[in-house]
Amino acid sequence: MRTLSEYSNPKSLSVRDTVLTLLRLGLGIDASAPVSNDWAEVFDVSSIQGVSTIVFDGVLKMFGAGDSVPGMSENERIYWLANTYRQETLEMAQRKAASDLAELFAKNNITTFALKGFVVSECYPVPSHRQAVDFDCFLRPYPGQDFDAYEKGNVLMEQNGFEVSRDFYKHSHATVGILQVENHCFLTPFRGNKTLKRFEIYLQSLLKADNGADKIDGTELSRPPVLFSALFLLEHSYSHFLLDGIALRHITDWALFIRRHKDKIDWETLERQVDEFGFRRFYDALCHVGEYVLGEREYVSLSDPEKRMMEGVWEGQFADETENLFKSRINKARNIFQMGWRYRLFSSISMPRALWIKIKGVLFIGNPKLN
Repeated sequence: MRTLSEYSNPKSLSVRDTVLTLLRLGLGIDASAPVSNDWAEVFDVSSIQGVSTIVFDGVLKMFGAGDSVPGMSENERIYWLANTYRQETLEMAQRKAASDLAELFAKNNITTFALKGFVVSECYPVPSHRQAVDFDCFLRPYPGQDFDAYEKGNVLMEQNGFEVSRDFYKHSHATVGILQVENHCFLTPFRGNKTLKRFEIYLQSLLKADNGADKIDGTELSRPPVLFSALFLLEHSYSHFLLDGIALRHITDWALFIRRHKDKIDWETLERQVDEFGFRRFYDALCHVGEYVLGEREYVSLSDPEKRMMEGVWEGQFADETENLFKSRINKARNIFQMGWRYRLFSSISMPRALWIKIKGVLFIGNPKLN
């Protein structure tokens, strides 16, 4: 275990580098760099980045589970332990609520595909330590049946006393106990975007071809096909990056998912879809930055755009996922103007065209259809 004598002027060490070192340790990756003991700042930065619990795992691996973390006060240690316990308790409750909801749907001949969330958390050494915000799902009728599973799922939640909001074309919102549910009618924000519409059709075709038999831990929650999850996670990160920005949590999700499933992913098809649907520049950058975060690539080997992406992460240029829908829409429009460099460096379309697509979608399309 580390001792105070192994520090090199700890107050002068970069908090960013410290967060990365401890994050890697928390993920089970060997990392031996010295760290800062400005623990309040380390906690704040890792919390903003959505990785505070994993970073604390790194602290415990570096210094042990005792009371001897150099420079960390007893109050700081207790606060971080409480944060970890809160995350574990929350994840357990969310998993139980999601499982119960999927069981309700199953009794009504509906397959519940878990998007991101539990599928991604399985890639972490301690799944309950991945920060979860909400539960995303996509509902499909059982094989051989034909009905609107999305709306039937909404009605079932309402019949069981849960309020459902349908004020967004892409998915409904519901609060099921402690669980914030996003029941997806569509998988992507394709409104007004012909290329993304084709991608939406392709993603849905992957789920339609799957019978949902791959269940999570004996529940009625189904894992989507690996290719689907890779593409969905990529597009989700891409849209998040352009409109809201991404945090270390998003980068780590991607890096760990493709690392765990590298032997199962159909790489030829994945690469082909990346090119066909305009994700190439972002995809390459996300892979390289992910390798850097996991300690598999040196920072100096990143391209200038990739370094700019990483700098945006550290600057906290991303949205609060808990904000209300109206505020979120206002912020997205503002971000398109303020963060035009993201489009210039990583998108296949320009910032003005992206803004026009958003305006056209809201004013002239409203609730889009796939056919």
